Amino acid sequence: MIDFCQFMVSGLTIGSVYALIAMGYYLIFISTHVINFAQGALVQLGGIIALSLLLTWRIPYLFVFFLTFFATAVIGTLFKVLLVSPAGRTGVLSSILMTVGGFIFFEQIIYVFWTKDELLFPPISGETPLNIGGVMILPQAVWIMAIAVGLFLLLWLFFTRTIYGSAIMAAAEKPEAARIVGIDVKSMTSMAWALATGLSGLAGILIAPITFAGGSLSTEMGIKGFVAVILGGITHSMGAIVGGLLLGVIESLTTGYLSSAFKDAISFGLLIAILAFRPEGLLGGRKREKV
Repeated sequence: MIDFCQFMVSGLTIGSVYALIAMGYYLIFISTHVINFAQGALVQLGGIIALSLLLTWRIPYLFVFFLTFFATAVIGTLFKVLLVSPAGRTGVLSSILMTVGGFIFFEQIIYVFWTKDELLFPPISGETPLNIGGVMILPQAVWIMAIAVGLFLLLWLFFTRTIYGSAIMAAAEKPEAARIVGIDVKSMTSMAWALATGLSGLAGILIAPITFAGGSLSTEMGIKGFVAVILGGITHSMGAIVGGLLLGVIESLTTGYLSSAFKDAISFGLLIAILAFRPEGLLGGRKREKV
């Protein structure tokens, strides 16, 4: 039973990070109908920027969170405005292909100006595990889950209690009607991109102390975030959260009871199964079209 609880804690920890990345995919998709495959590279970029701020500039951890969010949000928005939107004039597919190019570009920027190596990242607090009923929990795991819950609550408040949040959702659901009532749809989609890419940067800070900063983090996090949002339902607001947590738990249980060699195979297997049998995801509803 202790082993099961240990695996569940590990799964919820990594699943919280997957959920943050998946939320970025969701926000961009509902606002522009584009799947931003550059999300994974922005996770890695966020971790590298944060590491530079911490070690080179000696900036306190709290401020590093805000600065990293702002930096990746600005980079993501500029990427959208300068490259993705112009490419989209010839169709959504062109925009999606541009995000693939963006993934390669951001990854190469990291390799050229920083490093290809896997870098150790300092945790938010101590590294001594907490023993709760025999279950060992790293302080970083507690921070990850707590910060993820806090961010999701802030997003919920933003989208349900603020004018800008309501405007983003209105522009995403009915852009023509939003324009009629005076909403600047382009600005709202850019704001959605800023939120999504900023969340990716924060995910990079949270996961780096458990894994590393740099290396192949961008590919792994990008794929896992995509699988999570497809699993939960890319058109449902809770799909990213449910998909991320579920994927993390499934991976952790698979690693614990079978082997870590099956972890990635399980992820890809879930992706194929969902796309084949329930492409709208676990929480997504089927669209009915009249013929």
